[in-house]
Amino acid sequence: MNVKDKVAVVTGGASGIGLALSTRFAQEGAHVVLSDLRQDATERAAAAIGAYPVAADVGREEDIKHLVEATIERFGRVDLFVSNAGIAIDGGLETTTEQWQKIIGVNLMSEIYAAKYAIPHMLEQGSGYLLNVASAAGLLVIYDTVSYTVTKHAAIGFTEWLASMYEDSGIGVSVLVPAAVRTPILAGKFDTPEGRDAITTDKLADIVMDGLAEERFLINTHPWVLDKFAVKGRDYEQYIAMMRAGHAAELART
Repeated sequence: MNVKDKVAVVTGGASGIGLALSTRFAQEGAHVVLSDLRQDATERAAAAIGAYPVAADVGREEDIKHLVEATIERFGRVDLFVSNAGIAIDGGLETTTEQWQKIIGVNLMSEIYAAKYAIPHMLEQGSGYLLNVASAAGLLVIYDTVSYTVTKHAAIGFTEWLASMYEDSGIGVSVLVPAAVRTPILAGKFDTPEGRDAITTDKLADIVMDGLAEERFLINTHPWVLDKFAVKGRDYEQYIAMMRAGHAAELART
């Protein structure tokens, strides 16, 4: 996909990966609709790159519906919808029901809402593209956060379903599975092995642009993620043993 002259919506666009993608899309000639939770942050980030601001709580269906409708009202179409907004909540089985509901809403349901409201317009206009931002945590286990691991696995499963159902109807589908990226979500962890492996958001934007140009389903940032994922597909027992060993090594470091 070439984003020049396309209408691109980006959630979580006021910082981190979302801001990097919004900025790159604008530089490439796209009409960018930048969305984030807070109105002031949304407007400030949008103004800096000449984007159209629409604040939204992506965990609320009515907010995503309004975001799609506001985009169509302003530009007449939606060519690319990037479901980037996400949160992380550390913890295991002690994660509360309220925390589970919150992270499921932001990390999974937001992508479901986006597809629900954007795809009908894309089918009507005869083209469109969905880029869902998941995580390497959707392919592998992240030891210190069960809720992030589970919701990102679910996001990849949903995106696989979208690709299976709609790519023959002219709608492109990709899932981005970044590992360590230098964003606020990794704050305080840059001295860890994961943090030292982190790439910049500019580098990530380069990778995404290449992936969109080739219309690849899986857009990966770190080769080692796919190396470990290959073990999962080849030998699940070996994969679980590898994850257990990784967890033990992490406990030893702490």
